[in-house]
Amino acid sequence: MSELVPGGNLPLPGGTLTLGVPGPFDVFALITDDSGKVRGDGDFVFYNQPSAPGARLAGEHLTIDPMGLRPGASRVTVVVSPADPEPAARAHPAHHRAEQSRRTLCDPVFSQGGLAYVADRRSGDMYWTALWARPFSPADLRRTASEVIALTNAERTACGLPPLSPDSPLTTAAQAHSADMVARAFYSHTSPDGSRPWDRAAAAGCTRRTIGENIACGQRSPAEVVRGWMNSPGHRANILKPDFTHIGIGLAGGGKAGTYWTQLFGG
Repeated sequence: MSELVPGGNLPLPGGTLTLGVPGPFDVFALITDDSGKVRGDGDFVFYNQPSAPGARLAGEHLTIDPMGLRPGASRVTVVVSPADPEPAARAHPAHHRAEQSRRTLCDPVFSQGGLAYVADRRSGDMYWTALWARPFSPADLRRTASEVIALTNAERTACGLPPLSPDSPLTTAAQAHSADMVARAFYSHTSPDGSRPWDRAAAAGCTRRTIGENIACGQRSPAEVVRGWMNSPGHRANILKPDFTHIGIGLAGGGKAGTYWTQLFGG
């Protein structure tokens, strides 16, 4: 059994691939070229148009023959989404078959609103990639943010520094920045509109004089993201800065990279 997390790749042997999706799910495929664009309606495979060169949908099975795709096609994106979220949450996970290879994909996003895979033939190696990250519920956000703060404070305590206190305006600004990075597909301390961390903190009502920000993308747990920050000199300096007294955490899931993390400090 192999787990495919958002943003992760799973290599497959060559040949025809069959994706089985038992349960109340909608499945469709999108055939694109190197530019990421379809050529026309014939590049869509779904219940009302179940076949195209190199791709065929039959019931709960989608078969893909990468070498049989139309000329110029280099990628097939397969989207699986629950037809009814409640029953789907209890359904059997998706599985695929590649010649004699069998694997089950167990992914927490599958019952949470969508899962996409990509088969790419440009490099000569085929793989599946989970593209959509799970939308975080309010309870997920609170729990995960609390874990990030606890791990951050453990690092500060180990260095003889006082812990940081959660701050509502900083949290609001951090969460908005993570969500914005997902929505507008960028990864930077500077937003497309030119706003910087201190601008966003002030807009959220923060009056603290010193502001710092750490961001990260793709890490799958609080432990992984804090460890990554601590292994980076600049991010580590923010975590261990004596002038900082408060913190806000933001996280949002989406896009090929998975989770976007924001750690906003104030002092």
